[in-house]
Amino acid sequence: MPTFAYKTRDSLGRIETGAIAATTGQEASQMLRREGKTIMSLHEDMHAIATVSGGQASSIKAKRDDVIFFTTQLAVMVETGVTLSEALDAIADQALHPSMKAVVTDVSDQVKSGVAFSAALQRHPRTFGRLFAALMRASEASGTMGQMLRRASEYLNQERETVKRVRGAMIYPISMLAFCALVVVALLIFILPRFEKIYAGKGAVLPGPTRFLLALSHGVIGYWPLVVLLVGGAIVGLWLFFRSEKGRAFMDGVHIRTPVIGGMYRKAYLARSLRTLATMTSSGVSVLDGLDITSQVAANRYYSAIWSRVAEQVREGSTLSDELAKHELIPPTVSQMIAAGERSGKLAKVMDRVADFCEEDVKVSVKAVTSLIEPAMIIIMGMIIGGIALALLLPVFSLSRIVAR
Repeated sequence: MPTFAYKTRDSLGRIETGAIAATTGQEASQMLRREGKTIMSLHEDMHAIATVSGGQASSIKAKRDDVIFFTTQLAVMVETGVTLSEALDAIADQALHPSMKAVVTDVSDQVKSGVAFSAALQRHPRTFGRLFAALMRASEASGTMGQMLRRASEYLNQERETVKRVRGAMIYPISMLAFCALVVVALLIFILPRFEKIYAGKGAVLPGPTRFLLALSHGVIGYWPLVVLLVGGAIVGLWLFFRSEKGRAFMDGVHIRTPVIGGMYRKAYLARSLRTLATMTSSGVSVLDGLDITSQVAANRYYSAIWSRVAEQVREGSTLSDELAKHELIPPTVSQMIAAGERSGKLAKVMDRVADFCEEDVKVSVKAVTSLIEPAMIIIMGMIIGGIALALLLPVFSLSRIVAR
Protein backbone atom coordinates (compact mmCIF):
# COMPACT_ATOMS: atom_id res chain seq x y z
CA MET A 1 0.00 0.00 0.00
CA PRO A 2 1.39 3.43 -0.90
CA THR A 3 2.41 5.88 1.79
CA PHE A 4 1.64 9.61 1.68
CA ALA A 5 3.72 12.29 3.36
CA TYR A 6 1.56 15.02 4.88
CA LYS A 7 1.77 18.39 6.56
CA THR A 8 -1.32 19.39 8.57
CA ARG A 9 -2.58 21.91 11.12
CA ASP A 10 -4.77 20.78 14.03
CA SER A 11 -7.60 22.69 15.75
CA LEU A 12 -5.11 24.43 18.05
CA GLY A 13 -3.02 25.66 15.11
CA ARG A 14 -0.16 23.23 15.70
CA ILE A 15 1.61 22.01 12.55
CA GLU A 16 2.25 18.27 12.23
CA THR A 17 4.20 16.30 9.63
CA GLY A 18 4.28 12.57 9.06
CA ALA A 19 3.29 9.73 6.75
CA ILE A 20 0.06 7.77 6.39
CA ALA A 21 -0.64 4.54 4.47
CA ALA A 22 -3.67 4.63 2.15
CA THR A 23 -4.80 3.18 -1.16
CA THR A 24 -5.17 6.58 -2.83
CA GLY A 25 -4.43 10.21 -2.08
CA GLN A 26 -8.17 10.86 -1.72
CA GLU A 27 -8.46 8.15 0.94
CA ALA A 28 -5.44 9.57 2.80
CA SER A 29 -7.05 13.03 2.68
CA GLN A 30 -10.31 11.68 4.10
CA MET A 31 -8.50 9.85 6.91
CA LEU A 32 -6.67 13.02 7.96
CA ARG A 33 -9.81 15.16 7.81
CA ARG A 34 -11.70 12.66 9.99
CA GLU A 35 -9.06 13.33 12.64
CA GLY A 36 -9.96 17.05 12.50
CA LYS A 37 -6.78 18.11 10.71
CA THR A 38 -6.47 20.77 8.03
CA ILE A 39 -4.27 19.54 5.19
CA MET A 40 -1.49 21.90 4.13
CA SER A 41 0.26 19.45 1.77
CA LEU A 42 -0.17 15.80 0.85
CA HIS A 43 1.83 13.75 -1.65
CA GLU A 44 2.97 10.19 -2.22
CA ASP A 45 6.45 9.74 -0.76
CA MET A 46 8.73 7.12 -2.32
CA HIS A 47 11.15 7.34 0.61
CA ALA A 48 8.33 6.75 3.05
CA ILE A 49 7.21 3.78 0.97
CA ALA A 50 10.73 2.38 1.08
CA THR A 51 10.90 2.78 4.86
CA VAL A 52 7.61 0.96 5.32
CA SER A 53 8.80 -1.89 3.11
CA GLY A 54 12.11 -2.13 4.89
CA GLY A 55 14.72 -0.10 3.02
CA GLN A 56 15.63 2.97 1.00
CA ALA A 57 14.30 3.84 -2.44
CA SER A 58 16.74 2.56 -5.05
CA SER A 59 18.44 4.83 -7.59
CA ILE A 60 19.16 1.93 -9.98
CA LYS A 61 17.69 2.36 -13.46
CA ALA A 62 17.35 -0.64 -15.76
CA LYS A 63 16.86 -0.50 -19.52
CA ARG A 64 13.31 -0.31 -20.85
CA ASP A 65 13.83 -3.44 -22.97
CA ASP A 66 14.89 -5.36 -19.85
CA VAL A 67 11.75 -4.23 -18.02
CA ILE A 68 9.56 -5.37 -20.94
CA PHE A 69 11.29 -8.75 -21.04
CA PHE A 70 10.90 -9.06 -17.26
CA THR A 71 7.18 -8.24 -17.44
CA THR A 72 6.52 -10.68 -20.30
CA GLN A 73 8.43 -13.49 -18.59
CA LEU A 74 6.71 -12.92 -15.26
CA ALA A 75 3.25 -12.83 -16.91
CA VAL A 76 3.82 -16.20 -18.59
CA MET A 77 5.20 -17.83 -15.44
CA VAL A 78 2.47 -16.54 -13.13
CA GLU A 79 -0.30 -17.53 -15.57
CA THR A 80 1.12 -21.06 -15.81
CA GLY A 81 0.96 -21.54 -12.03
CA VAL A 82 4.51 -20.68 -10.90
CA THR A 83 4.52 -18.85 -7.56
CA LEU A 84 5.56 -15.21 -7.63
CA SER A 85 8.70 -15.67 -5.52
CA GLU A 86 9.88 -18.65 -7.62
CA ALA A 87 9.24 -16.72 -10.84
CA LEU A 88 11.21 -13.74 -9.57
CA ASP A 89 14.13 -15.95 -8.52
CA ALA A 90 14.19 -17.64 -11.93
CA ILE A 91 14.14 -14.30 -13.77
CA ALA A 92 16.88 -12.89 -11.52
CA ASP A 93 19.09 -15.91 -12.26
CA GLN A 94 18.62 -15.44 -16.02
CA ALA A 95 19.05 -11.64 -16.06
CA LEU A 96 22.01 -10.64 -18.23
CA HIS A 97 22.42 -7.02 -17.15
CA PRO A 98 23.71 -6.41 -13.59
CA SER A 99 21.33 -3.50 -12.95
CA MET A 100 18.22 -5.54 -13.81
CA LYS A 101 19.54 -8.52 -11.87
CA ALA A 102 20.00 -6.35 -8.77
CA VAL A 103 16.49 -4.89 -9.10
CA VAL A 104 14.72 -8.24 -9.54
CA THR A 105 16.75 -9.82 -6.72
CA ASP A 106 15.75 -7.01 -4.37
CA VAL A 107 12.06 -7.30 -5.38
CA SER A 108 12.21 -11.05 -4.80
CA ASP A 109 13.78 -10.62 -1.34
CA GLN A 110 11.10 -8.10 -0.40
CA VAL A 111 8.27 -10.38 -1.54
CA LYS A 112 9.75 -13.29 0.43
CA SER A 113 9.87 -11.11 3.56
CA GLY A 114 6.13 -10.45 3.30
CA VAL A 115 6.08 -7.12 1.47
CA ALA A 116 3.39 -6.72 -1.21
CA PHE A 117 4.66 -7.03 -4.78
CA SER A 118 3.47 -3.49 -5.65
CA ALA A 119 5.26 -2.03 -2.62
CA ALA A 120 8.45 -3.88 -3.57
CA LEU A 121 8.22 -2.41 -7.08
CA GLN A 122 7.83 1.08 -5.62
CA ARG A 123 11.29 0.73 -4.10
CA HIS A 124 12.58 1.08 -7.69
CA PRO A 125 10.74 4.10 -9.14
CA ARG A 126 13.39 4.72 -11.82
CA THR A 127 12.95 1.21 -13.22
CA PHE A 128 9.22 0.49 -12.99
CA GLY A 129 7.50 3.84 -12.49
CA ARG A 130 4.20 4.65 -10.82
CA LEU A 131 1.98 3.21 -13.54
CA PHE A 132 3.48 -0.27 -13.30
CA ALA A 133 3.21 -0.26 -9.50
CA ALA A 134 -0.38 1.01 -9.67
CA LEU A 135 -1.38 -1.79 -12.05
CA MET A 136 0.15 -4.39 -9.77
CA ARG A 137 -1.62 -2.86 -6.76
CA ALA A 138 -4.92 -3.16 -8.64
CA SER A 139 -4.13 -6.77 -9.56
CA GLU A 140 -3.43 -7.62 -5.90
CA ALA A 141 -6.86 -6.28 -4.96
CA SER A 142 -8.65 -8.16 -7.76
CA GLY A 143 -6.54 -11.35 -7.81
CA THR A 144 -5.69 -11.01 -11.53
CA MET A 145 -1.92 -10.58 -11.44
CA GLY A 146 -1.18 -12.73 -14.47
CA GLN A 147 -3.71 -10.90 -16.63
CA MET A 148 -2.50 -7.53 -15.36
CA LEU A 149 1.13 -8.39 -16.07
CA ARG A 150 0.17 -9.28 -19.62
CA ARG A 151 -1.65 -5.97 -19.98
CA ALA A 152 1.38 -4.12 -18.59
CA SER A 153 3.62 -5.93 -21.07
CA GLU A 154 1.34 -4.93 -23.97
CA TYR A 155 1.33 -1.32 -22.78
CA LEU A 156 5.14 -1.18 -22.53
CA ASN A 157 5.55 -2.76 -25.98
CA GLN A 158 3.12 -0.31 -27.57
CA GLU A 159 4.84 2.60 -25.87
CA ARG A 160 8.24 1.41 -27.11
CA GLU A 161 6.98 1.10 -30.69
CA THR A 162 5.53 4.62 -30.63
CA VAL A 163 8.81 6.06 -29.28
CA LYS A 164 10.82 4.15 -31.91
CA ARG A 165 8.67 5.51 -34.73
CA VAL A 166 9.06 9.11 -33.61
CA ARG A 167 12.80 8.77 -32.97
CA GLY A 168 13.27 7.00 -36.28
CA ALA A 169 11.62 9.89 -38.09
CA MET A 170 14.09 12.33 -36.49
CA ILE A 171 17.27 10.25 -36.85
CA TYR A 172 17.39 10.73 -40.63
CA PRO A 173 17.47 14.57 -40.70
CA ILE A 174 19.87 14.73 -37.75
CA SER A 175 22.29 12.27 -39.37
CA MET A 176 22.06 14.09 -42.70
CA LEU A 177 22.81 17.45 -41.07
CA ALA A 178 25.78 15.94 -39.23
CA PHE A 179 27.11 14.46 -42.47
CA CYS A 180 26.65 17.82 -44.22
CA ALA A 181 28.59 19.60 -41.45
CA LEU A 182 31.46 17.11 -41.80
CA VAL A 183 31.58 17.63 -45.57
CA VAL A 184 31.70 21.41 -45.14
CA VAL A 185 34.53 21.17 -42.60
CA ALA A 186 36.48 18.83 -44.91
CA LEU A 187 36.07 21.28 -47.80
CA LEU A 188 37.27 24.20 -45.68
CA ILE A 189 40.33 22.36 -44.37
CA PHE A 190 41.51 20.24 -47.32
CA ILE A 191 40.00 21.52 -50.59
CA LEU A 192 39.88 25.33 -50.31
CA PRO A 193 43.62 25.79 -49.51
CA ARG A 194 44.51 24.01 -52.78
CA PHE A 195 42.19 26.24 -54.78
CA GLU A 196 43.70 29.30 -53.08
CA LYS A 197 47.14 28.42 -54.46
CA ILE A 198 45.70 28.23 -57.96
CA TYR A 199 43.95 31.59 -57.60
CA ALA A 200 47.06 33.27 -56.12
CA GLY A 201 49.12 32.43 -59.22
CA LYS A 202 46.63 34.14 -61.52
CA GLY A 203 46.56 37.47 -59.68
CA ALA A 204 42.88 38.02 -60.42
CA VAL A 205 40.42 39.74 -58.05
CA LEU A 206 38.30 37.03 -56.45
CA PRO A 207 34.49 37.25 -56.15
CA GLY A 208 32.95 38.05 -52.76
CA PRO A 209 31.63 34.51 -52.01
CA THR A 210 35.05 33.02 -52.75
CA ARG A 211 36.84 35.56 -50.51
CA PHE A 212 34.38 34.79 -47.71
CA LEU A 213 35.01 31.03 -47.95
CA LEU A 214 38.78 31.52 -48.03
CA ALA A 215 38.61 33.76 -44.94
CA LEU A 216 36.51 31.11 -43.21
CA SER A 217 39.02 28.44 -44.20
CA HIS A 218 41.93 30.54 -42.81
CA GLY A 219 40.03 30.98 -39.54
CA VAL A 220 39.33 27.28 -39.13
CA ILE A 221 42.90 26.24 -39.98
CA GLY A 222 44.71 29.05 -38.15
CA TYR A 223 42.61 29.06 -34.98
CA TRP A 224 41.45 25.45 -34.82
CA PRO A 225 42.13 25.08 -31.04
CA LEU A 226 39.83 28.05 -30.39
CA VAL A 227 37.23 26.68 -32.84
CA VAL A 228 37.29 23.26 -31.13
CA LEU A 229 36.99 24.94 -27.73
CA LEU A 230 34.05 27.09 -28.85
CA VAL A 231 32.23 24.17 -30.47
CA GLY A 232 32.86 21.95 -27.45
CA GLY A 233 31.70 24.69 -25.09
CA ALA A 234 28.56 25.23 -27.15
CA ILE A 235 27.77 21.49 -27.08
CA VAL A 236 28.30 21.25 -23.30
CA GLY A 237 26.31 24.44 -22.73
CA LEU A 238 23.39 23.18 -24.81
CA TRP A 239 23.51 19.80 -23.06
CA LEU A 240 23.37 21.45 -19.64
CA PHE A 241 20.61 23.81 -20.77
CA PHE A 242 18.42 21.02 -22.12
CA ARG A 243 18.86 19.10 -18.85
CA SER A 244 17.63 22.09 -16.82
CA GLU A 245 13.96 22.85 -16.11
CA LYS A 246 14.00 25.84 -18.47
CA GLY A 247 15.64 23.76 -21.18
CA ARG A 248 13.10 20.95 -20.85
CA ALA A 249 10.25 23.47 -20.93
CA PHE A 250 11.74 25.06 -24.06
CA MET A 251 12.10 21.71 -25.83
CA ASP A 252 8.58 20.64 -24.83
CA GLY A 253 7.30 23.78 -26.51
CA VAL A 254 9.48 23.26 -29.59
CA HIS A 255 8.24 19.68 -29.99
CA ILE A 256 4.57 20.61 -30.20
CA ARG A 257 4.85 23.97 -32.02
CA THR A 258 7.44 23.38 -34.74
CA PRO A 259 5.91 23.20 -38.24
CA VAL A 260 5.79 19.73 -39.82
CA ILE A 261 7.16 17.76 -36.85
CA GLY A 262 4.92 19.50 -34.28
CA GLY A 263 1.84 17.58 -35.39
CA MET A 264 3.70 14.28 -35.14
CA TYR A 265 4.87 15.01 -31.60
CA ARG A 266 1.41 16.17 -30.50
CA LYS A 267 -0.11 12.94 -31.73
CA ALA A 268 2.63 10.89 -30.06
CA TYR A 269 2.15 12.61 -26.68
CA LEU A 270 -1.62 12.25 -26.94
CA ALA A 271 -1.34 8.57 -27.88
CA ARG A 272 0.94 7.89 -24.90
CA SER A 273 -1.38 9.71 -22.50
CA LEU A 274 -4.53 8.00 -23.77
CA ARG A 275 -2.88 4.57 -23.76
CA THR A 276 -1.83 5.12 -20.14
CA LEU A 277 -5.33 6.23 -19.12
CA ALA A 278 -6.93 3.40 -21.09
CA THR A 279 -4.68 0.82 -19.45
CA MET A 280 -5.46 2.18 -15.99
CA THR A 281 -9.24 2.36 -16.42
CA SER A 282 -9.40 -1.06 -18.11
CA SER A 283 -7.48 -2.55 -15.17
CA GLY A 284 -9.96 -1.41 -12.54
CA VAL A 285 -8.07 1.69 -11.40
CA SER A 286 -10.30 4.71 -10.75
CA VAL A 287 -10.43 7.46 -13.36
CA LEU A 288 -9.05 9.98 -10.86
CA ASP A 289 -6.02 7.84 -10.05
CA GLY A 290 -5.57 7.15 -13.75
CA LEU A 291 -5.58 10.88 -14.53
CA ASP A 292 -3.04 11.59 -11.77
CA ILE A 293 -0.65 8.96 -13.11
CA THR A 294 -1.24 9.99 -16.73
CA SER A 295 -0.22 13.56 -15.86
CA GLN A 296 3.08 12.21 -14.48
CA VAL A 297 3.99 10.01 -17.47
CA ALA A 298 2.76 12.31 -20.28
CA ALA A 299 6.43 13.09 -21.22
CA ASN A 300 5.54 16.72 -22.05
CA ARG A 301 4.79 19.41 -19.46
CA TYR A 302 2.01 20.95 -21.58
CA TYR A 303 0.11 17.66 -21.74
CA SER A 304 0.96 16.96 -18.10
CA ALA A 305 -0.64 20.29 -17.16
CA ILE A 306 -3.75 19.42 -19.17
CA TRP A 307 -4.24 16.08 -17.41
CA SER A 308 -3.62 17.68 -14.01
CA ARG A 309 -6.29 20.32 -14.67
CA VAL A 310 -8.69 17.69 -15.99
CA ALA A 311 -8.14 15.62 -12.83
CA GLU A 312 -8.93 18.63 -10.64
CA GLN A 313 -12.16 19.38 -12.50
CA VAL A 314 -13.29 15.74 -12.60
CA ARG A 315 -12.66 15.55 -8.86
CA GLU A 316 -15.04 18.48 -8.47
CA GLY A 317 -17.77 16.74 -10.48
CA SER A 318 -17.14 17.57 -14.15
CA THR A 319 -17.11 14.88 -16.82
CA LEU A 320 -13.90 13.77 -18.49
CA SER A 321 -15.11 14.54 -22.01
CA ASP A 322 -16.32 18.05 -21.14
CA GLU A 323 -12.95 18.99 -19.65
CA LEU A 324 -10.95 17.51 -22.52
CA ALA A 325 -13.06 19.49 -25.02
CA LYS A 326 -11.76 22.74 -23.47
CA HIS A 327 -8.13 22.13 -24.46
CA GLU A 328 -6.87 22.89 -27.97
CA LEU A 329 -4.19 20.18 -27.78
CA ILE A 330 -6.94 17.53 -27.50
CA PRO A 331 -8.69 16.93 -30.86
CA PRO A 332 -12.50 17.28 -30.74
CA THR A 333 -12.92 13.75 -32.11
CA VAL A 334 -11.17 12.35 -29.02
CA SER A 335 -13.42 14.16 -26.55
CA GLN A 336 -16.50 13.15 -28.59
CA MET A 337 -15.56 9.46 -28.53
CA ILE A 338 -14.88 9.61 -24.78
CA ALA A 339 -18.26 11.32 -24.29
CA ALA A 340 -19.91 8.40 -26.09
CA GLY A 341 -18.12 5.99 -23.76
CA GLU A 342 -19.32 7.89 -20.69
CA ARG A 343 -22.93 7.88 -21.94
CA SER A 344 -22.88 4.14 -22.69
CA GLY A 345 -21.10 3.20 -19.47
CA LYS A 346 -18.26 1.59 -21.43
CA LEU A 347 -15.56 4.18 -20.83
CA ALA A 348 -12.74 1.65 -20.35
CA LYS A 349 -13.50 -0.13 -23.62
CA VAL A 350 -13.89 3.14 -25.53
CA MET A 351 -10.63 4.45 -24.06
CA ASP A 352 -8.83 1.40 -25.45
CA ARG A 353 -10.32 2.03 -28.90
CA VAL A 354 -9.40 5.73 -28.74
CA ALA A 355 -5.82 4.84 -27.78
CA ASP A 356 -5.62 2.40 -30.72
CA PHE A 357 -6.96 5.13 -33.04
CA CYS A 358 -4.37 7.65 -31.83
CA GLU A 359 -1.49 5.19 -32.21
CA GLU A 360 -2.54 4.44 -35.78
CA ASP A 361 -2.69 8.20 -36.35
CA VAL A 362 0.92 8.43 -35.09
CA LYS A 363 2.01 5.83 -37.68
CA VAL A 364 0.41 7.83 -40.49
CA SER A 365 1.90 11.07 -39.18
CA VAL A 366 5.41 9.60 -38.96
CA LYS A 367 5.19 8.41 -42.58
CA ALA A 368 3.97 11.83 -43.69
CA VAL A 369 6.74 13.65 -41.82
CA THR A 370 9.39 11.28 -43.21
CA SER A 371 8.15 11.79 -46.77
CA LEU A 372 8.43 15.58 -46.29
CA ILE A 373 11.79 15.58 -44.48
CA GLU A 374 13.68 13.47 -47.04
CA PRO A 375 13.32 15.85 -50.03
CA ALA A 376 13.77 18.86 -47.74
CA MET A 377 17.10 17.52 -46.47
CA ILE A 378 18.25 16.76 -50.02
CA ILE A 379 17.44 20.34 -51.05
CA ILE A 380 19.21 21.82 -48.02
CA MET A 381 22.34 19.70 -48.55
CA GLY A 382 22.31 20.51 -52.26
CA MET A 383 22.12 24.23 -51.56
CA ILE A 384 24.99 24.12 -49.03
CA ILE A 385 27.35 21.90 -51.01
CA GLY A 386 26.32 23.45 -54.32
CA GLY A 387 26.87 26.95 -52.93
CA ILE A 388 30.41 26.06 -51.84
CA ALA A 389 31.16 24.45 -55.20
CA LEU A 390 29.81 27.51 -57.01
CA ALA A 391 31.94 29.85 -54.89
CA LEU A 392 35.02 27.78 -55.80
CA LEU A 393 34.23 27.84 -59.53
CA LEU A 394 33.33 31.54 -59.86
CA PRO A 395 37.01 32.61 -60.19
CA VAL A 396 37.49 29.96 -62.89
CA PHE A 397 34.60 31.42 -64.88
CA SER A 398 36.06 34.92 -64.42
CA LEU A 399 39.51 33.81 -65.62
CA SER A 400 37.94 32.08 -68.66
CA ARG A 401 36.22 35.31 -69.67
CA ILE A 402 39.47 37.25 -69.29
CA VAL A 403 41.38 34.74 -71.45
CA ALA A 404 38.58 34.79 -74.08
CA ARG A 405 38.97 38.54 -74.47
